[in-house]
This record gives sequence, structure tokens and C-alpha cells, in this order.
Amino acid sequence: MQPEPPPRPAAGRWERFKKSLRELLYRLRTEGDSPARQAGAVALGLFIGCTPFYGLHLPLCILLARLCGVNRLKTYIAAHISTPVVMPFLVFTEIQAGRLLRGAPLLSFQHRRMGRRVDVWHWSSADFWHWRWLKEFGWHWLTDLLVGSAVVGIVLAAVFGLLTYLLLQRGRRAPEVESLIEETAHRYLAAGLMQSEFVRGKLRHDPVYFSILRRWALPVRGRLLDLGCGRGIFLALLAAARQQLGRGAYPASWEPPPPLELHGIEHRPKLAEVARRALAGEASIDCADLRSAALPPARGVLLLDVLHYLSAAEQERLLARVAAALEPGGILLLRDADAAAGWRFQAVRVAERINSLLRGQWRQRFRYRRADAWLQLLRSFGLKADTEAEPMGQGTPYANVLIRASRPVP
Repeated sequence: MQPEPPPRPAAGRWERFKKSLRELLYRLRTEGDSPARQAGAVALGLFIGCTPFYGLHLPLCILLARLCGVNRLKTYIAAHISTPVVMPFLVFTEIQAGRLLRGAPLLSFQHRRMGRRVDVWHWSSADFWHWRWLKEFGWHWLTDLLVGSAVVGIVLAAVFGLLTYLLLQRGRRAPEVESLIEETAHRYLAAGLMQSEFVRGKLRHDPVYFSILRRWALPVRGRLLDLGCGRGIFLALLAAARQQLGRGAYPASWEPPPPLELHGIEHRPKLAEVARRALAGEASIDCADLRSAALPPARGVLLLDVLHYLSAAEQERLLARVAAALEPGGILLLRDADAAAGWRFQAVRVAERINSLLRGQWRQRFRYRRADAWLQLLRSFGLKADTEAEPMGQGTPYANVLIRASRPVP
């Protein structure tokens, strides 16, 4: 039997090209990521977009953004203020500003010639090319446009650059947090730029991941089992934290990430593959249904935003199996919505319904419980749960709570 032929070089070149392209887009997306530099990119892009050098905006953005050390991609996006829809109004405003600065009367849509008023839009070709028209309107309009574009560009750049800086500075996180977010998001680049962007957004806006990493005591050894892990975001965050610890870049004021054996279970094959690519052998990811999957013994179990997808009976059966899989002294961290939280709970229901419709799961049903009902259920399976659930929806309109429970040591 002949051995299989080696893969064609073209396929390898194509994969390398895609990887290089993703890396380039990632650098363009993340360069100059501080609030000041992002505000500078917006201001520079708006100023360039106001200039009448149409057709040269892209090279101008690349050149000037590189010289100023700001994000080239965001500079070019901001320069799109001169879109075909906005450009006529922008040019008219710039010409008016130029005429105002040189003391000329504001632009009129009518022109007086030989004692009568003539609509400027219905001049004949002879009128258009007449040297007096060129002198009176052509050069003056060009001067007005150049001067006015500089003035309008400076004003727009100053206003929107300042607004951008204030908005970004308000939501800015500590440098050590931003570093971990970027290192974790970069792991997902192999699965696609959109996956990386999704993970970056989750880590920035969902408080549960850093709360578990920094505030909630994880086991110091053994297996950490993430049930319904999705893309494996927390596992990837923990792996990135351990890498930073090994390089000496992990914050000294934080508790060091424990050397746990990472294991995730996810029933959606596409997301399970994304998690595998992001963790690259640092965690084992199984593709299986939690309702029937075998749960190995674990020192820690995560159930983050999973249980409400199951029926009440399925929730109870899964929690019973989790309690049995937990080793003595093992920890369970459960996050779900608090059905007693009023309008914030309704926000959770609306968001989950929209997400299920976008995934094509038209008949998806949800089963929510009150926070005290979750606590009572955990205690019924022999787990020692905290007396209160910790709110875990800060910065969002959602009524999520995080519950910590442990299996008592005999």
C-alpha cells in the first residue's frame, strides 16, 4: 500500500497567507490602543476627511497616522466623514466658512449678471468657461474651500477627538487587565479575527471572568471542569495568566493563577473547535451534551450561564452529577440570572431570546430560578453554599448572580 502523498505546497502557502493576513489585521486593530492615541486617530482622520484632496485620503491616513503613532485603521475609518452623502453638505459648509473668514458675502444660489438674476445651476457652457467666472468663482471658491476645510477640520477634530478621549478614558481598565485581555484575545486569532474580537468584548464587558480570576478562590490543584465552556474563554484567560506568571509579567498584587488541569465540555462542535485552537493543548475540550456526558472527578467546576437552557428536571439531574463529581473540598462556581430581580431579569430574558433567534433556535425554552432557589437546590445535594449570591452583572443591565458552593470535607 503506497503512502499518502504529502500535502501540496500551495495549501501551505494559502494557510500561511491567511495567518499573515489575520496578524496584519490584528495589528491594525490593536496598534495605538490607549485612549489618547485612539482619540488622536479620530481627530486626525476627521481632519484628513475634511480636506478636498479626494482620492488621496487613504495614503494621507497611512502616512500621517504612522508619523503620529496612532492607529492607521481607525484614522482611515474616521476620514470617511467625506462619504458621497455627506460630502456636498461638508463642501458647502467649508466654502461658506472660507468666504466668512475673508470677509466675502456668503454663497448664494443665484448670480446677478447684466442687471438680472440668473440661477447658477442653469448657466450655459459659455458662462461656465468664461474667464470672469473662473476669476470670480473658480479661484475664490478654491481658496474658500482650502481655508474653510482647514477650519472645519480643526473644529471637528478637536470636538470629536475630545469626546472620544473622555469616553474611552471613562471605561479604561487597569494596564494589567488590558494586557491580559489582549493576550487572551490573541489566542483566538487562529480561529478568525471575529472570534478574537468577540472574546475581547466579553472580557472587557462581562465582569465574571476577572472576578473569578482575582476574587473567588479557585482550587490550588487538581482538575478544573468548565461545563458548557463555549469558546473556553475563562480557560484561555487562566492559561494566559499562567504564561504571564511564567514570564514575570503577572501583577504581584494578584493571587497567582493555580496550576490546574483544564478540562472543558461543550456540545456545539464549532465552538468546541474554537476552544481547542485557542488553548492549543493547554486544555482538553470534549464535544458532548452535558445532559448525558460523563463528568470526571474535579476539584473545581464552572457552570457559567448554562443551566437556564435546561429544563427544571435536567437542571436538578446535572447538579446532582456535579455534586457527585466534586472531590471533597471541591468548589462549584455557578452563574445564572436571578428571576426575582425585576426589570434587570427581564433584560436577561430579552437578550437570551434575541440570541436564540439569531442562532436559529426558534423553539429554545429557558428555565430561570430565584437566587435563593438556586442556593436551596445546591444545599439539597449536600453542597455547602454561601448564604448569599454575589451580583455579577456590574456594568450591564443584567441580573446575573454568582454562587459559590463547596463539597464538605468528611
